[in-house]
Amino acid sequence: MNKRRKGIILTVPYIVLSLFFLILPLAALIFKSFSQGLGSWIRVLSNPLYIEGLKNSMILSVWVTAESAAAGSIIAVLWYKRLAKHSWFLSFLNYSANNGGIGLAFALLATLGTNGFLTIILRRIGIRIYPNFDIVSLTGIHFAYLSFLVPYMTILFLPAVGSLKPEWWSAACTLGAGKKRYILKIAGPVLFPSFMASTTLVFLTSLGTYATAQAISSDRINLITIQIGYLMQMSLFRQVDAYTISILLFLIMMIFIVIYKKTNEKAGRWLR
Repeated sequence: MNKRRKGIILTVPYIVLSLFFLILPLAALIFKSFSQGLGSWIRVLSNPLYIEGLKNSMILSVWVTAESAAAGSIIAVLWYKRLAKHSWFLSFLNYSANNGGIGLAFALLATLGTNGFLTIILRRIGIRIYPNFDIVSLTGIHFAYLSFLVPYMTILFLPAVGSLKPEWWSAACTLGAGKKRYILKIAGPVLFPSFMASTTLVFLTSLGTYATAQAISSDRINLITIQIGYLMQMSLFRQVDAYTISILLFLIMMIFIVIYKKTNEKAGRWLR
């Protein structure tokens, strides 16, 4: 069997899975979103509630992504050389990056809720975070998102930090370049594409997160993913709006996926 035929055979399972779990569901969503012609699209794009949900989701995602990208990249730079001696840290990052949903919501409520243990400790030393702080708010959800997106960003950015070769620094020093020039002329250009690609993935993850936000807010905060969930579960006559909003969210995400693809291609030159 030649390599080409073997390669085709090995891709068949991937094609089948993509067909049943990506292409067909997407085609069904598109078809259902136009089941009422353009009526659903006009209703979604003119409904202040849906527009506000999309606006809140974008604000929250940009907010969380900016903080996660900054914190995660700094942690990756500081900890990369220590990973050989502290492998437990990488395990901690993997656990934290995948710790979301109802479990995370319960942990956050038990920590920073009205009667959370940290809230009670702060209250006993004279610091009252309530009523100025509310866990069921964009700020509260923001802290929940940070708890798994900062480790996620760190994991994504670690390979890029590892691509910086020690001989580059040695060569820069030999040629008289200081640390500032090394960062601006060598390390910065190498790390920037990977930083942008990782940041884009963090933004997409934040924008599409549903379970954590829903578990914390119980539908009391207007986010676009919560709107989709509510329409699918509670509305008998507006499910078509959920399909339309899903396609709209998909189109927005496709823009950032293209950005990720372009930046990741540039980053890939240094990760080979």
